Amino acid sequence: MASTEIISSLRGKVIHKNNQKVEYGDQIAPWTPYNANLHMQGIKVVVKDPMPQKVQKGDAFEDTMLLLEMMKERKQKENKNQKEERICEMAMEKKRKLTEKSKNQYLKLSF
Repeated sequence: MASTEIISSLRGKVIHKNNQKVEYGDQIAPWTPYNANLHMQGIKVVVKDPMPQKVQKGDAFEDTMLLLEMMKERKQKENKNQKEERICEMAMEKKRKLTEKSKNQYLKLSF
């Protein structure tokens, strides 16, 4: 078996481990994965959308006033739309009355 061959049953398993770790005068400690000098390779991360810059927060007073102003503007738009609709309805009603009145009128000519 060549050293480059990987046996599927051994894939991801620890083949050889040191029973004890002694390094630079450290005490003899039992083997664990944390002190066995196992090194992971770097993890590559692809960033699609960068993190937004931190937004500085203002006072709650400013936020409240902004919300109140937005609500006020929305209410004004609604009122304006309702007023325009009422004007259109009144104009159509007046036009309908005028057409009915003109149908009922006739011209009396005398010679």
